Amino acid sequence: MSAPTDYPAQWETHAVLKDGSTVELRPIKSSDRDALEAFHGRQSKESIYFRFFRYRPELSDRELDYFTQVDYRDRMAFVALLGDELVAVARYEKLRDRTVAEVAFFVDDNHHGKGLATLMLEFLAAAGRDRGFTGFTATVLPENYRMLAVFRSAGFDVSTKFADGHIEVELGIELTPETSSAIADRHRLATARSVARIVEPQTVAVIGASRTPGTVGHQLVENLRLAAEDAGLDPAARIFPVNPAAEEIAGLTAYATIAAAIEQGPAGVIDLAVIGVRAELVEQVVQECIAVGVRGLLVISTGFGESDAEGKRRQERLVDLARDNGIRLIGPGSFGLVNTNPDVGLGAVFHSVSVVPGRVALASESGPLGAAVLECMRSVSVGLSSFVGLGNRSDVSVNDLLNYWDLDEQTDAVILYVENYGNLRNFSVVARRVSSTKPVISIRPSSPDLTELLQQAGLILVEEVSQLADQAHLAANQPLARGNRVVIVSNASSLSRLAAAACRRQGLEVVVPSSVADVAGDDSVLIGDLDTVSLMPSGDPDAYERLAVAAAVSDEVDLIVLALAPTAYLPVDKLTGLLDRLNRSIDKPMAATGLVSRDAITVEGLPTFTFPEEAAQVLGRHAAYGRWRQERATAEPIGESRSTAEPMSTAEHTGGHPAGESVDRILADVDKRRLTLSDSDMAPLLAELNIPIAPFAVVSNEAEATAAAEQLGYPLALKTAGGSVRSVGESGGAAIDLHNTEALVAAYRRMSAGLGDAMDTAIVQPMVNSTGMVRIDLRQDSSYGSMISVGAGGSAIGDAPPIARRFLPLDDGLVAELVDALSAEATVVGLDTASRAALADLITRVCQAATGLDSLLNLTLNPVLLAGTATVPVDIEVELGVATSNQLAGLRHLG
Repeated sequence: MSAPTDYPAQWETHAVLKDGSTVELRPIKSSDRDALEAFHGRQSKESIYFRFFRYRPELSDRELDYFTQVDYRDRMAFVALLGDELVAVARYEKLRDRTVAEVAFFVDDNHHGKGLATLMLEFLAAAGRDRGFTGFTATVLPENYRMLAVFRSAGFDVSTKFADGHIEVELGIELTPETSSAIADRHRLATARSVARIVEPQTVAVIGASRTPGTVGHQLVENLRLAAEDAGLDPAARIFPVNPAAEEIAGLTAYATIAAAIEQGPAGVIDLAVIGVRAELVEQVVQECIAVGVRGLLVISTGFGESDAEGKRRQERLVDLARDNGIRLIGPGSFGLVNTNPDVGLGAVFHSVSVVPGRVALASESGPLGAAVLECMRSVSVGLSSFVGLGNRSDVSVNDLLNYWDLDEQTDAVILYVENYGNLRNFSVVARRVSSTKPVISIRPSSPDLTELLQQAGLILVEEVSQLADQAHLAANQPLARGNRVVIVSNASSLSRLAAAACRRQGLEVVVPSSVADVAGDDSVLIGDLDTVSLMPSGDPDAYERLAVAAAVSDEVDLIVLALAPTAYLPVDKLTGLLDRLNRSIDKPMAATGLVSRDAITVEGLPTFTFPEEAAQVLGRHAAYGRWRQERATAEPIGESRSTAEPMSTAEHTGGHPAGESVDRILADVDKRRLTLSDSDMAPLLAELNIPIAPFAVVSNEAEATAAAEQLGYPLALKTAGGSVRSVGESGGAAIDLHNTEALVAAYRRMSAGLGDAMDTAIVQPMVNSTGMVRIDLRQDSSYGSMISVGAGGSAIGDAPPIARRFLPLDDGLVAELVDALSAEATVVGLDTASRAALADLITRVCQAATGLDSLLNLTLNPVLLAGTATVPVDIEVELGVATSNQLAGLRHLG
């Protein structure tokens, strides 16, 4: 048996199981010997037989030593722990002289059906790949259908054959897109279930409940009782105040301990414990909750990570304690939870809040601001499905909530009122998926980069807190916009003028559909110069309805503004009835405005506004979101599969340099390295990255320069090797349009005299007959991820800000947006059709390089000369760095 190497602590983590519970997962240790022995002793004869092919009631000392002492290379094992109890073990062992290992699993009888074996297979496969294994093999009894199902459903390439009474399983462990998708789907479903255990409780205990009205502990119980009663549920069967000094709180029986609430109360189980005791007592309370099987925690208490160093340590211990024992928590410092589902009726908040049940979910970090948004929603009749006060977000995150609301049938739209979105790389992936089916609305951040990332993920961004509810109202109740053509139906010319101008400011195209003229009749007039439809005052309300329906059903219309003011001919009651009928009969997004108080006209499901500017803003954002849904949501990310960019021949790179130099070799002795054209590693690296460069030669004297010129051909440019120090002209390190040897030699001598050591290494490069120049930059950001920006190019531009930027992953549409942004910029010339296509191809190649190489930190192509199909960079700088190894990337785990 080989000696163990250093314990790989980087594999230690927590993960969510299929039922929503959590488990600690880590490599096995020799100290697990007793736990493994106890684990084996608890299992049934059948389970032991399935694992060892014979019944072995005990493991010998030698076997226990062998199983718990591994080298973490050729022999690897993971254990799953729930508290101090080992509940599963999985291992692989290398087969002699092969890159294939034999794998085996053993899951506790009491924990079958939670997906433990599948989870541990994912980790074993990742560890195997990390150590160079290409596949696993396993021998399974035919009747062990559970293990066969694990192999077949994991997402890996599986083949089986029957031999000698056993089933031989061959398992590929390559992380393919299909495998990654299967892992992500399992994580999403498990995470949603873990949140549901907290947000959809049937029984709730309030620990820290108070008899004193006005206190947090009393208000929690009171609000829980009221919410249950409003839902038609029996509070006494669902809500259990815990206070050792009280017999009754807010009309409900109180219990001395959480254990007493279970033993003496009618439920027999507590789904959610709401904890509002002093910070230093919370850990003890959580221990008591764990002991009686509480399924979720909501921690209202403060004095944790937001306070001081000790509070931060207290918070870390709290999270570990919960996760180690299969529980997730919201908070600490949470404002509370609300769930208006009539089967749940949850109102676990400590302020008086009044909500309208509905289909919009809200997450907020701040309690008071979250309460303000809830009040704003109520004031404009926006119905709430659920509310989560995140507090310190020590465990349940924004991503977790989005996964839950994505699958929640009670939720049609989501509001995020948060300052920090957590891990932005992960958030952008989750938010993009959720936004593809449900609108996600948030406040526009101050950072332009963050704004761009959120917009790429499909979020609808508003400028003010008061606009969150209005946008959600339309998003949750009106159909998706299919375009930006808006018709304005009005009974007042001044109102229609305001509405038309407001819509145009929001990027909407105001139209008059051709079908309206046939319906209008003598009671109406078309105001063509206003591009609106206006009715003369009429005593027949049906005339308004006929005109509005004719306009709305036209194929020329995508959105409708009902700019109808109350008049003597159309009083408020008739106008309200008209709007209600239109809202029920028209299947296109609408908003109404009438220059009256919003309280005066209320129609369920129809956003109504006093001023047309408000209606135009909401519809403009809705149209932009509809366009994103059509163009972005289903677009194929570049880099995850083959794009239009095809491999290039070596001749497209330069210089006769052979390709094939690996990045590992380039970074053999350093953590980072910056490459310019003068580096011998540059050309082969570009070949590996599939990025073109105009032909060039690196020279160190006149003779080498003239020899290179003979091979490359005139006219050409002579420039210093260090691109970052070059500017315009010979004095800046670049001589251009050199048509013969005499001109080249003369320029070389002048530059050597003026620039000195900067000419010790120089570049000779043929001129490209270009019509303009641009710049492409790739930057890696530890928070945001990879970003590509484009702008005007050339040394004369200096450090001018980029014209446009996008975050990876890009798709063909986003690449086109970058090219369009360059085309619209007055300082960029020469972008004809052929140059646009070539530039899009070059950006695509940069995207693929960034996606395929973690070590690529920064890449600058400046200038890229625009020359139709010959568009090409003539200077490139690359920064490489040793990629941070993260074995858990792509695996189901809790960060």
